[in-house]
Amino acid sequence: MGPVRWVWHARADNLRNILCHSGHNISRLSTVTRERFGIGSSYFIPPTFLSKVRNGITPHVCQVIALGDSTGYRFVDWLRFFGFDLRQIPRLQMLLHSTRTVLITPVENGCDFFLPRSYPGENFYGSSSYRGNRYVFAKIGSRDAEIYPRLFSGSIVRIDCLDSDHFDSERFCGERLRNDEASTGDRLWLVELPDGLTCCRLQWVDRREIVLLPTRAPWGCWPLRLPTEARVLGVVDTDGEARHIKAECRKEKRTLSELLRLSRRRTGVTFRSAHELTRTIARIMGNSDYEIALGMLSDYEVMGKVPRHIAKILSLCIVYCIDIWELMEAAGVHIDESAKLPLPAALHLQTSSRYVEDSMHHSRAVS
Repeated sequence: MGPVRWVWHARADNLRNILCHSGHNISRLSTVTRERFGIGSSYFIPPTFLSKVRNGITPHVCQVIALGDSTGYRFVDWLRFFGFDLRQIPRLQMLLHSTRTVLITPVENGCDFFLPRSYPGENFYGSSSYRGNRYVFAKIGSRDAEIYPRLFSGSIVRIDCLDSDHFDSERFCGERLRNDEASTGDRLWLVELPDGLTCCRLQWVDRREIVLLPTRAPWGCWPLRLPTEARVLGVVDTDGEARHIKAECRKEKRTLSELLRLSRRRTGVTFRSAHELTRTIARIMGNSDYEIALGMLSDYEVMGKVPRHIAKILSLCIVYCIDIWELMEAAGVHIDESAKLPLPAALHLQTSSRYVEDSMHHSRAVS
């Protein structure tokens, strides 16, 4: 038996042990999910679930959620058990997006948030943790870094106010802006344009018009109308400069189709370039499931249904710089981790440790 196939068998055995540890078995779990969700639901776990895992068939993401709800263990840990580490999302977002400024999505793991800090010359503005919807992180692309000495290509900045659904330009650009124009003129802002994001200084003409500084082709030096021609997503939080800015949280619910279209526009990628990026992800991860066909990328924006394969969900999050929790919520899939426990390390690591030992024996046999 090859080492990869051995892992599938070991994972199935380990899954049986975890279910037993939590007071379940596959038959009882199948009955519970059938009664709760129905036999035709994506959440239904069939009696043949263990044999499918043993044969290398990855479960549907909704089945992973059902496992978490039934056993009381976290969704993120179950994903890692099946070979999907959410920390790869920000790591690959950092790796694959270099020219354009893009959003980077910290990954929640219990009470902590993972944010990649490994890029050479990285400059991290703002030391406070990510808090709800007020802050978002952006990686500075080389285009913006060439213009502003304060920015370095690949640096991470914290943005105060997530997007225009939260940023109240009317409120910010009132008396405070007119009375404090000198202090606001040197600030760096994250702005959404029709061809993607940019981090730049702004001249506020009035409450509804801005000019990019310095001027950018093809936008020239004329004012851009808010929010039809540009959207101010927030201000770079440097040394507490933006702490007095208040955000009105008016979070607009988006469908999955709307979220995918918006995120693709913000990252400035086409369907073809997105397809090429998923091919790169598949090569890096050593798994062809991460590749998304050109036609499927277009179909996802029309169907509005969460992909069946977990690897493709992760690819969408990486290529379009989407937060996985926001993607699942937009698809109508709610994940509640508040009362769940971490998967016991002794159970979770059993497969990987045995796999390392088996791989060593296998490599010796081959050599």
